[in-house]
Amino acid sequence: MLKSYDVDELRTGMKVGRAVKDFDGKTLIHEGVKLTSDMLDRLRGKNIFSVYIDVTPEEYAPTEASQEHLLDNDYIACYKKCFTITQNLYYGFANNGKLDKNALVDLIRADNISELCDDGAKAVTQIHNMKRDGDYVIHHALNVGILAGILAHWLDYRATQVGELVMAGLLSEIGKMKISKGILNKTDKLDKDELAEVRKHVVYGFALLMESPLRSLKNVLLGVLHHHERCDGSGYPGQLKGDKISDFGKIIAILDIYDAMATNRAYAKRNSPFDIIKVLYGDALAGKLDTRFVVVFVKKLLQAINGSWVGLSDGQRGKIVYLDDSRVTSLPVVQTTKGEFIDLNRRTDIKVDALLTAHEAT
Repeated sequence: MLKSYDVDELRTGMKVGRAVKDFDGKTLIHEGVKLTSDMLDRLRGKNIFSVYIDVTPEEYAPTEASQEHLLDNDYIACYKKCFTITQNLYYGFANNGKLDKNALVDLIRADNISELCDDGAKAVTQIHNMKRDGDYVIHHALNVGILAGILAHWLDYRATQVGELVMAGLLSEIGKMKISKGILNKTDKLDKDELAEVRKHVVYGFALLMESPLRSLKNVLLGVLHHHERCDGSGYPGQLKGDKISDFGKIIAILDIYDAMATNRAYAKRNSPFDIIKVLYGDALAGKLDTRFVVVFVKKLLQAINGSWVGLSDGQRGKIVYLDDSRVTSLPVVQTTKGEFIDLNRRTDIKVDALLTAHEAT
């Protein structure tokens, strides 16, 4: 039988129960091979988070889930620095109507947002758990930018494409600086006129970029303008359909939904990745989102969060020990802190409420 092990838990002599593949689908280690020290070194150099090992029933006996501390203080420090730069970028536009290109370049350089995009599992965990003090619009824009960088790598984009997609994500909310704080911060349902005003943020943002040093970056501009369009024509501002929507617009649409649903808001509780995946997949099946990008995002996301801590609807907490990433709607097998294994594909009375840091699980 198979058991999922974090890469750091692997030891020489363990027998691989399922072929280990990189994000491009290339087989790194074949099924049935026993791990050597050289193989372990190669795995640690790749973006591989867990490996399925063939174990005996005795070896699979429940053990207490480990309590490693996943809250990364260095990551949080880097995030706070990037938040400040993003806030200055947005507020600078609000105050003088100009986009500070130097601040944007500073934001996407290697030791800033690129560092936050380096580890998909860590980034997703922090997005679900980090306390968002300050302006929600700024947090949302920064997180969409981070997710854009992660997905760009998963899509094997070239460096210039990665940078442009990150820019599109970071600037996706810039038009909201022309909308009153009273509307943006309203916790009650927006009325018809208020909703119409909020929806203008994509047009406002596009117009700003057309007058900025980024005017020649067509993909960035269209990503900002199109990220609320839907493939079936139900989006805005142009009710565009299918291939009339830019790829960047289709991608940012997915990431915009993901971060919004992963956030605690005054009027909505944060959702678990599995709840969000269900929504994204449902929208793809309904023809609203581009299936190509949804499938890649979801598959890589499932691979990234395998091994993560979760809070369950019955109050228990545990760690994902098995997740079939070949099925988009697959639910995990979770090992609780008491050592019990729960297959959430079978236990429909229990669901994942939230993705946690190990710090929250203690």
